Amino acid sequence: MYQSDFKAINLACGGKLCFQPGWVNADHRPSSSDVLKVNLLETLPFDDNSFDVVYHAQFIEHLSIGDAKSFTEECYRILKPGGVLRIVTPDLENQAREYLKQLDGVVKDPENELLSNRYEWIRMEMIDQLTRNEAGGNMVPFLSGPGKMAKSYIVERLGRSGAELFPEHEKNRGPNVYRTQLRRIKGVLLESLGWLMSGSAKVGKFRTSGEAHLTMFDRFSLGKMLSDCAFDGVEVVSADQSCIVNWQKTLLDSDGSGILDCPTSLFVEATKKVVFSR
Repeated sequence: MYQSDFKAINLACGGKLCFQPGWVNADHRPSSSDVLKVNLLETLPFDDNSFDVVYHAQFIEHLSIGDAKSFTEECYRILKPGGVLRIVTPDLENQAREYLKQLDGVVKDPENELLSNRYEWIRMEMIDQLTRNEAGGNMVPFLSGPGKMAKSYIVERLGRSGAELFPEHEKNRGPNVYRTQLRRIKGVLLESLGWLMSGSAKVGKFRTSGEAHLTMFDRFSLGKMLSDCAFDGVEVVSADQSCIVNWQKTLLDSDGSGILDCPTSLFVEATKKVVFSR
């Protein structure tokens, strides 16, 4: 049961919204009228101790380390004492271990096309969004070509979001792909106007557009940042595990059928300390 005064916020929501009682969806570029427009790089427009839950997914990796810490401090400020912060972000450790596994496989059998495509995907998963200078990077041509052979592997790694990357899911395209398509359209428009800008200006504009990853986290680095921001009880969880009330009903990290979204990501929860006065 929800408490009548329960309040939760889904920050940097994109098109992945929660309509459960007490939840607010917010983003700097609202995808619909159901989303509150908020500048995520400035002081959040909420009072101290406002929310029981703060959630954000696939966002802090798009910030510099400094901005990520400042944003996390804001999440701490707006949480009620005892409130829960849930963060979902690509897991550098998982990617690194999987990369080494696929590297070993393709080195042993370099003529195996399936192993080669798996290797190429995990390599791109690690570095493409960190290094790309144009919308979609190397992932878009890969997914429309060799990536089709590695579809089951990609879906296994990305879950719901991975399934939505392939054309046969066009009619059932979910919110994550909707956001991706908008970015691709934006990239095409920028290319069309490219002759107005120098090469370095185009790259600079893209790198600050919000699509590129500016950092990566693992359980140690994210846990340390949370501790530095005064969070307590930092715990690595899974996509379908949470101490948040009625978590499964939010459909934020899984759908109604129980299909997980980006299950290989890093899922971390932490609480705001309760300070007892004497």
